[in-house]
Amino acid sequence: MNLYLHNYLDVFKRNFMLIVMALVLLAVTFFVWAGVPFFIIGSLVADFTSNFVIIYFCIALSGGFLFSFYFVPFNVKVAKNIARIKNLSVAVAFVYLQTVWILVSSLIFGTALILMNALQL
Repeated sequence: MNLYLHNYLDVFKRNFMLIVMALVLLAVTFFVWAGVPFFIIGSLVADFTSNFVIIYFCIALSGGFLFSFYFVPFNVKVAKNIARIKNLSVAVAFVYLQTVWILVSSLIFGTALILMNALQL
């Protein structure tokens, strides 16, 4: 974990403008990466099933998937560093990092869904 954290911090230090661009894109396209899972994916899945757990899971996973796209440039650069350090393929390291980002983003997105539902916002 410490290896990954140091590599991310190193990439963030070198590519500060990439962070700024990602944050601006996240703010400008909020309704795409947050609205598509709620309104489009949720509606499509609800047409096939009435199980709220499956609908919730699909919304959270698609939200995490769309959110993680903004961090692909960072993950590619970190994957190159990790691949060089651990003698792995860049593709294997990138798939691992991207999968972790998708799962963590989905978990955060799903937690926000539960909190919003609990607070009825």
